Amino acid sequence: MKKTAILLFGVILVSFVAAYAQDNEPLTFQDFIEGKEAFEENCIECHSLEWPIKKITDRAGWVETLTKMANTGAVLSKKNKRQVLEYLVAKSMFQQNCSLCHGLERPLEKNKEFQAWIETVRRMSAKKPDLLTEEEIQAVSGFLTAKGEEKGLYW
Repeated sequence: MKKTAILLFGVILVSFVAAYAQDNEPLTFQDFIEGKEAFEENCIECHSLEWPIKKITDRAGWVETLTKMANTGAVLSKKNKRQVLEYLVAKSMFQQNCSLCHGLERPLEKNKEFQAWIETVRRMSAKKPDLLTEEEIQAVSGFLTAKGEEKGLYW
């Protein structure tokens, strides 16, 4: 009995550690691409994408929105939930921060690779130090990479 309890505890502990490690793995630009795809494929089933694209909020606001959508029937895998959340957070970060200095149309018209976006966002954010952290630069660059050639969705 004692061995079974210890084994069960070990299995539970390993599963929690694995889940925690997965949630804290660094995001790649591919996660943003998959997040955009999951967002578009799943959210369009119930409503247009216009409202969530125009909405600007912080992480807590997007968590609340995605939780509300899940409670009304939206179904995403754990991985896709994280990817959609990070995509929408990065989108809002782009809209809120980049619009401080210029319009959003010009960057949305550009189609660059991830590394080129990192260089651009880093250069732009250097004009307003402390505006974006390195993690946020990566996120905005991931969003802009994932956006691809899509323009109409964002304005």
